[in-house]
Amino acid sequence: MKKYLSIFLAALLIVLSFSPVYGDSSTDDLYEQSGEILKSAGVLTGNEKGDLMLEDNLKRQDLVVLISRLYKQENTAKKHKGDITFKDVNNNFYKPYIAWSVEKKLIVGNADGTFGFDKPVTVQQFQTILLRALGYEEEAQNWDNVPTIAAGLGLMENLITTSTESLSRGLMSAMTINALNLTRKGSSSTLAESLDITLPDIFTVTASPTIDKDTITIEGKAKGADSLKLQLKPASDTMTSEEKSVDISLKSDGRFSVTVPGLESGNWSYRFTNGRYYTKYEDFTIEDIPFEFAGAKADNLKEITLSFSKAIDKESSLFLSNFSTNGGKIKNVKLYNDNKDIVLTLENPMTNNKDYKVAAYKIKSAKGEELSIKDTAFTAADNSIPSVESVNQLGNKGIKIYFSEPLKSVKASNFKIDDKSFVGKVELNDRVVTLTYYSTSNALEEGQHVLTTSELYDFAGYKSVNEDVPFDIITDDEPPAITEKRATLEEVIITFDEDIDPSTVSKTNFYWKSGSSKKYPSDVKVVDNEVILDFSSNKLPNYETTLYITSVGDYSGNKLKDEEIKVTPVIDKTPPEVVSVFLEEDGKSIKVYFSKNVNAGNRTYYILKDKDGKNISIKNISGSGREYVINLFNPLPIGSNTLTIQNVEDTTALKNVIKTYTTTIEASDLIRPKVESYSGVANQIMLKFSKEMDMATVDDPSNYLITFNGKQIYMPKDTEFSLINDNQTVLVTLPDTIDGKEVKIGTSGNLTGLQISRLKDLKGNFLDPDVVNLNFEYSSSGKARAKDYYSNIPGKQAILEEADIIKIRFNQPIISASPDDFSISEGKIDDVICDGSDIVTLRLNSRDETTISSSALSIKSDNDMETFIDTGVEGGRVYILDKVPPRVEENDGYLNVSSKNKIELPFTESLDSESAALFRRDLEITRLSDGYVLSEKDYTTSLKSSDPSIVLITIDRDSSQESVYSIAIKDTPQYIMDKDGNVLIESGEYYTDRDF
Repeated sequence: MKKYLSIFLAALLIVLSFSPVYGDSSTDDLYEQSGEILKSAGVLTGNEKGDLMLEDNLKRQDLVVLISRLYKQENTAKKHKGDITFKDVNNNFYKPYIAWSVEKKLIVGNADGTFGFDKPVTVQQFQTILLRALGYEEEAQNWDNVPTIAAGLGLMENLITTSTESLSRGLMSAMTINALNLTRKGSSSTLAESLDITLPDIFTVTASPTIDKDTITIEGKAKGADSLKLQLKPASDTMTSEEKSVDISLKSDGRFSVTVPGLESGNWSYRFTNGRYYTKYEDFTIEDIPFEFAGAKADNLKEITLSFSKAIDKESSLFLSNFSTNGGKIKNVKLYNDNKDIVLTLENPMTNNKDYKVAAYKIKSAKGEELSIKDTAFTAADNSIPSVESVNQLGNKGIKIYFSEPLKSVKASNFKIDDKSFVGKVELNDRVVTLTYYSTSNALEEGQHVLTTSELYDFAGYKSVNEDVPFDIITDDEPPAITEKRATLEEVIITFDEDIDPSTVSKTNFYWKSGSSKKYPSDVKVVDNEVILDFSSNKLPNYETTLYITSVGDYSGNKLKDEEIKVTPVIDKTPPEVVSVFLEEDGKSIKVYFSKNVNAGNRTYYILKDKDGKNISIKNISGSGREYVINLFNPLPIGSNTLTIQNVEDTTALKNVIKTYTTTIEASDLIRPKVESYSGVANQIMLKFSKEMDMATVDDPSNYLITFNGKQIYMPKDTEFSLINDNQTVLVTLPDTIDGKEVKIGTSGNLTGLQISRLKDLKGNFLDPDVVNLNFEYSSSGKARAKDYYSNIPGKQAILEEADIIKIRFNQPIISASPDDFSISEGKIDDVICDGSDIVTLRLNSRDETTISSSALSIKSDNDMETFIDTGVEGGRVYILDKVPPRVEENDGYLNVSSKNKIELPFTESLDSESAALFRRDLEITRLSDGYVLSEKDYTTSLKSSDPSIVLITIDRDSSQESVYSIAIKDTPQYIMDKDGNVLIESGEYYTDRDF
């Protein structure tokens, strides 16, 4: 019967690169594993306790017994009847064994006729025996050459010894294993095969590494392994990376290829393991690589991951102000993947499979290199279910569970511990769930436990599978220790080596001293192992300061006693910068993210021009801190638009001023069309869309459902569709009857609703929303009516486009109107222009004012205006939005000097008081007595309190030098504007009416 060697053999011959290597074990470990193999083969036995006594040296007579076992002839050997001539062998137990070995020509006595009984076996002697077993009898006779021959054959593979060294039982085991794997002389069989010993597959790995920048790729072949892992570890204490373990996918023949990117520069070591045995570590080097941005991704809907080629500097790069995105407000910032991945967690989820942009400002590597990222595109794509990544104990108060992505919600029924329902408090913080017991009496005992999770959902709606996750509870008697700290004048962040129990933290636990006065933070926040202190009300001094910390504790009740740390705040002397600019989908909102908190709410700081260089009117600026929104009256024109931002100051005491920033905003037509207005009468419906529509989708009756006689049915196939005038207005004419019943739209009729879907504009954008439901059950007459001229400016149905031009927008096209249909309190209507669109233009007589009263215009109730579907038009007040820029009121060309140093500059209408102080930037003032051009610091501007159409220019002048001054409006004014945001467009030069 064949004897099978155990799996211990796998640890002994591992091939790495071009040569077999043993595991990363000491020689003792190697001997032990070799001995276990021989034990399983019945060659080596231990004492009554099972100890193989591998450290003991072998005596010559004991070696003979072991050889008989290796040859599977122990029963024959111990009964052998042959004679021996060795004069030093008198032991009857060993005599037959020795006689058998002599007959086998495995043993030769000494030259003096002795066997060497009780003498230790040397390495060279055992080499000789193994050479004979392998068929090298002749070579074994050359005693002096035996060590060389043995080494050449591979008998001493992975063994370091001398030929005269005494042979231990462990060394014998290792040499024997080597011999079993060698081919016998003159044969194609190994010694093991010739002895009828079947060896299992040996765990061997043949591998070849390739280094490319920060990436190692290893290709090779593994034997004797159902699974394989690659382990990497940094070989230098100065490196910030942690050890890595990478699962390797094996092909059916054991071949593999594994790639590990993003390795920190420096010296590394790698080895392979099949779960029990390891190869020895091999070294490789990653040369220093440039600090680069590797890309952005979002594989769940609440987190954005920014990957870099090197580890990130925590102290300078983890403030929220370093990042911006149009994916939503950023909640927190953390580092992962050996600090090479920055993960931004958002307040609210993104939309799955939607494109977004992200920017980062002045991100530094751990070695001080710096880069910024401008508006990098990524797609939020969640295609995986949430799963548990790890479980950490919170002392005796509970556990903390880390998931692969943020969860939507959790409850106690989602969790069991040791197959028992969890009873306690459940808290969710994005991807982290905290379970705390109501009482520490419920705390888990020390040892291993199993957490079961079920029915958990991520923000894409994917449900987790039930998981059983083992975790350990270990007694903790050590207080938390401070590992890092970073600070600005307003904020200190302290990192500990374990999670901090928020119940142990209050504002009075932290302070710095000004003399004998203690300065406490205004707010304290605990996030896992970090404590964030808000010192904005008690700002730290701008030099190294001692921070005092007391009674901060972990979840095991261990508290930090009085502690002092030194912090040096980072002082911000740099000007603010624009990090990124995003155009929102509506085309009317431009988000601007600054590198720090700024005061940027004045629209005079922004200049927006279209591709032809024409100014684009800005409605207002909203926002605060470092996030602002430029709100426009209309969507940004398609094509390249230019935005310039200047004169913005940060909120520091230094009020650092931004360098002028200019960028191009490409407005592509991605805006989905909407139904802006609709009306219906008899069998006709008028639909007004926000964009030009694709007729192929508009005239398809299957895209419409009508509510007729209380039932929803498809629109009849013989319905006619017509695009009117601007390709944005659709006239729908239904058949006169449906199922023999006359079609009548409206409250008193039988067609009361219309559902629209699948319509597209000319750019292929679908209707917004996907399904539009219109209701004709209104109580009014169904007449056309004036509607808001701009959808984002409610209550203004008309604009004063020029001094003598008023335009009114209606909810359906107007085909006929006259001056008699309107009344106006300021001026006279000379002409009315109707072009079949929804805009009616009124031309006024002999009027040059730049403004008009908002309520100056009305539509008469008995008007004769007509629409395409003959609905008539409702009467009523029409409110006007002023779109005419102000002008200087020239009078006689001279400016009044109202006091010693004040010049009055009059305009045609009241101006914007919010930006009055900045009007000085649009002026050039010259003292004519000496030709001196005043700087902006030599004068201020404000509005006259009794008349806001007059700008007061207050000059800081030398009273001994009187002069006439000239006031010139610069060629491209940017700040002087009226209350509706219309910027002055005229230039000119004016003079004071006297010296002063």
